[in-house]
Amino acid sequence: MKNIQIKVKDQFETENVAIALISKVNDLEIPLFKRIEHIEIEGEILRPNMELLYENPKDGRIYRFIDIVHSN
Repeated sequence: MKNIQIKVKDQFETENVAIALISKVNDLEIPLFKRIEHIEIEGEILRPNMELLYENPKDGRIYRFIDIVHSN
């Protein structure tokens, strides 16, 4: 497992940066977004639902994976 920074958007199209815990698998054909175990955003750990969305029950925001944060 490793942590990476990712971009997510909530249902209001607000973009945020989250930390994603990624599982390591030997099958390179499995896309990154399907290997995310959970994300951490604003101190909350959120697990994916069946639609691969991340809902924060405390504030009702629903996040979806957009991209990896690329450092320059």
